Amino acid sequence: MKKSISYRIQQAVIFVIHILLLWWIYWLLQNTGRLSTTHALYHFLGVALYGALLIRGCAAWAKYHHEKELKELEKNQEVQENHEE
Repeated sequence: MKKSISYRIQQAVIFVIHILLLWWIYWLLQNTGRLSTTHALYHFLGVALYGALLIRGCAAWAKYHHEKELKELEKNQEVQENHEE
């Protein structure tokens, strides 16, 4: 099934968001020794929250597209069945 340009743009945005999270984790691991304990804790909590929201958002996005594709398949099957009759 060919994916539309808007679908590919959504995938690119998700990729960029993941790269930003990885960059933040890398930066945090490089600089934790220079940060106060509280500041480092806030960064780790932020990374955890960002990751959790990213997982939840990607799962919801995938579910939406999966259900959309199932509806399209059902519609195509109904049209094909009606055409055969």
